[in-house]
Amino acid sequence: MNVFEIYRNVISTGEYRLSDMEERIETVYAQGKITAEERASLLTLASEKADQTKQIDIVAKLAELEARIAKIESAGVVVWKSGMSTAKGQTVLYDILKDGTMRYCRYDGGRSATSLSPGKIDGWVILESAGGRVTHTVGKDADGKIILIPVVDGE
Repeated sequence: MNVFEIYRNVISTGEYRLSDMEERIETVYAQGKITAEERASLLTLASEKADQTKQIDIVAKLAELEARIAKIESAGVVVWKSGMSTAKGQTVLYDILKDGTMRYCRYDGGRSATSLSPGKIDGWVILESAGGRVTHTVGKDADGKIILIPVVDGE
C-alpha cells in the first residue's frame, strides 16, 4: 500500500480535523511522496469526507468561553439565584423571559435592595451589556406575564 492509498483510507473514515489533514497532505506532497494529481484528489476527498463535529477545536472554544465568563465576573455581574438579595443599582444575569436567554438585569427600583427575582416588582431594567445602556424596562401584561418594554433614546 502506497502513501496515497494510506491517506485515502484514513480520509474515508472522516475521523480528523480538516486543517490537520490538509497540512499532512501538503507535507507528504512537499516531500515528493505523492504526485500533484494525488495531492489534489486527497485535498478534495478530505474536504468532502470531513466529519463536521470534529472541526470544532473544543479546547479553544472552552478557552474563549472562560475568557467571556471572566470578563462578566470581573464586571461584578453574577447569575441571580433564588433568595439572593439584589442591591439597588446591581446588575445580575437572569433568564427573565424563561426563554433560555440570560439577560443583564439591573434593579433601579425604590428600595435599597430586593430579594425578589427580577421582574417580580417594579424597578427592573434590561441592559445591552454589563454596565451598558438600558434597552428595556421590565413590566407585566394584563395576565401578569413579564414583558420587556423597549426604551427609546431620548425618552
